[in-house]
Amino acid sequence: MLLDRLLATAPAERLVSGLVRAWSSASARRLDRRVALRRLLSLDELLQERVDALAAGLDDGVHAKHRLMRYHDFFVDRIESHESVLDVGCGKGELAHDIAERAHATVTGIDWNAGSLAFARSRFDDVEFVEADVLAWEPPKHYDVVVLSNVLEHIAPRVELLSRLREAAKPSRMMIRVPSRERDWLVPLRAELGLPHLSDPTHEIEYTREELEQELRASGLTPVEVQQRWGELWVVADA
Repeated sequence: MLLDRLLATAPAERLVSGLVRAWSSASARRLDRRVALRRLLSLDELLQERVDALAAGLDDGVHAKHRLMRYHDFFVDRIESHESVLDVGCGKGELAHDIAERAHATVTGIDWNAGSLAFARSRFDDVEFVEADVLAWEPPKHYDVVVLSNVLEHIAPRVELLSRLREAAKPSRMMIRVPSRERDWLVPLRAELGLPHLSDPTHEIEYTREELEQELRASGLTPVEVQQRWGELWVVADA
């Protein structure tokens, strides 16, 4: 509590800022450039993790990226009111709810995380939420659209999953959102310096456009629209 009060004061903020500037300047002067960069980038990673954690609760438990990036619009605008939608890896249900509310579609969300689903069920009663591991789960019916929003990058057998969903759910199309590896010049620099360069340690991959399209085609899908926005790839693929 005392530390929190001290850090909340303007003098304490100035002191911390001054120490960081002095440390970074000394590192740049005294160390090999590669070593100095590694240290500064490691500190930046810690700060970004804290920023992300705080942003996750900024809007009453909903991450601020949903509001700021407006990526929900990409999905909502491409789904019709008569369609049934399967949201794979729906998390806390924000996107699934938006599709149900704004596109007036019938939406089922599936996720393995019980905590995320508890949040979703407490907020959104217009979506059917299913707790299951999508790698083992079999769709009980056919869906017009399958959505995977920031899901594929967490999966190792991606082609197998996409192929099975295409065959079992029988959608007319899949809509996919994944992180782009070509989002910032710091990504290849971090890799060059031997630092973690994925935006999340649980990611199996972050894509170039060519890599994503190759995986989709290997799964029997045909990309018909690809947008690169906010360091991500947003895709509609015919099934």
